[in-house]
Amino acid sequence: MNKDQNTGALDLKSLFWAERISMKMLRYFYVASHCQSFTQAAEQLHISKSPLSAQMRELEAVLGVKLFNREQRSIQLTAAGVLLREQCQSIFNVMESSINQVTQYARQRQGLLRLGIVSSVFWAGFGYACQQLKFEFPKIQFEFIEQSPQQQKVALFNNEIDIGFVRYADTLDISPLESCNLYCEPMCVALSDKHSLSKQKQLCLTDLANEKFVMMSQKNSASAQLVVNHCIKAGFIPTLVQEVVEPMTLMNVIESREGISIVPQSFSRQSWQHIRFVDLKQQINAHICAVYNPQKMTPEKQSLIQSIHLFMNSDASKVSPY
Repeated sequence: MNKDQNTGALDLKSLFWAERISMKMLRYFYVASHCQSFTQAAEQLHISKSPLSAQMRELEAVLGVKLFNREQRSIQLTAAGVLLREQCQSIFNVMESSINQVTQYARQRQGLLRLGIVSSVFWAGFGYACQQLKFEFPKIQFEFIEQSPQQQKVALFNNEIDIGFVRYADTLDISPLESCNLYCEPMCVALSDKHSLSKQKQLCLTDLANEKFVMMSQKNSASAQLVVNHCIKAGFIPTLVQEVVEPMTLMNVIESREGISIVPQSFSRQSWQHIRFVDLKQQINAHICAVYNPQKMTPEKQSLIQSIHLFMNSDASKVSPY
C-alpha cells in the first residue's frame, strides 16, 4: 500500500490551525469572554492588560474574524466571538478528557495508584491499613501525596490522584465528587494537663465559651469551620488566638498552654506528656472519608476502599504505632 493511501496516517495539513493557535490563546479568550473588561480579565489571568490584548488581536488575525466589538467600553462579543466561546468549552472538554484517559491508562498499566491524604489520618490507623494493602494488592504500587482537602478535590478533577482521604467536614457540598465513611470518630477537647478543666470526664461546648481556641487553618480544612458552627449553635463565637497548618503544631501549641482545641478523638492515641483529652457532650463528626470521582471509579478502586475500611476498623489498627 502506498504511504499516501494509508488512512491511519495524520494529514499534516490538519495541523495548520494547531501551529498558529495555542491553548493559551483560547484560554485567554475564554476568560476575557466572561469578563466585563480586558483589565478584569487580565487580573483573573494574573497578567498585564497589554499581552492579553496582543494575544486577542493575534487570534483575530489568524482566524480572519472580528471577535470583539471594541467600540463599546465593556467587552462585547461579536456573533463569531459568541460561537468561539461555545466551541472553546468543547475544545477544553475534549482536551481534558483525552489527557485524563492517557494518564489514567498509563497509571493502570504501571499498576500505580495515587492517594491524596491529610497527615492526621495516620493517627487513626491509616498507616496500619496501608501496610496491609501492600499484602492484599501486591501488584499495585501506591503513591501517597500529602495535600490539603481543597488540593485533593482539584487533583481529583485533574486526574492527578485516584482517591483522596479527608475528614468529614471536607466532604460536604463536593458534588459532582462523592465520598464514603471509612472510619467514624467524634471530636473531643484537647487541653493542657494544667488547665482547670482537664480533670473533667466530659465537657459541654458552653463550658468553653470563655476559652482561647487554637484551630487548624480554615483555608486548608473545613473542620475548623464545622467546630465554629457548633459553637455558634451553643450560643457563643469562639475566641480564635492562632491558626496552624499541621496537626503536630496544633498539639505542641496546646501543650505549651497557649490555648485549647477541639480535635478528632484519634489524636489521643499519640503520646502527649502534658495534654489531656476530654469527651465532648455534643457530637461533632471527625470521620475519615474517601473522596473520589464517580465517573472514574473502577472495581479495583472500590475493592481498595473497602479494604481500607476493614483495616482501619480492625483491633490491630488501634494498637499499631502508626
